[in-house]
Amino acid sequence: MLATHVWPSTDPEPSAVDALDLDWGGPVGDRHHGETMASDTRQAKVFAKGTTIRNHRQLSLVDAAELATIAEALGIERIAAGVIAENICTEGLPELTAMPRMTRLIFPSGATIMLGGANAPCTIAGGMVARAYGSRPEAFPKAAIGRRGVTGWVERPGVVRPGDPITVASPD
Repeated sequence: MLATHVWPSTDPEPSAVDALDLDWGGPVGDRHHGETMASDTRQAKVFAKGTTIRNHRQLSLVDAAELATIAEALGIERIAAGVIAENICTEGLPELTAMPRMTRLIFPSGATIMLGGANAPCTIAGGMVARAYGSRPEAFPKAAIGRRGVTGWVERPGVVRPGDPITVASPD
């Protein structure tokens, strides 16, 4: 694993941290922390907006190779870890976005993250890249389709740190 970040709701940008403390609500101190969340447009076919549901988007993960591919598509040199507000930037999982739902990522502390599927690219992340590198925010979603990483939730609490090896457990 390359880097870990939290994005407190009071801060304008994510911050690198030496470790992510994962409890049942996700990364402690992150804006997406919580066991439940309010449904939004992504769940509109199932729930009225604002309905309290299980938080399946506690964490966001992306691989450094995917960030490099997005940067190339945008015509910029690079996108550094943390710029698109991922909590975990992996290294060596270049097909992270394509991993099937219910894949488990297991860390040395025993912390386990269950993957919920591909993270949909958005102009919020595009705006973050634009502020850092001068690209166009509206170009990001197209450049990041199939490369934006995944979302997930904590299946087993623990601590994860940059440099930790990750064991991938397929749902098969």
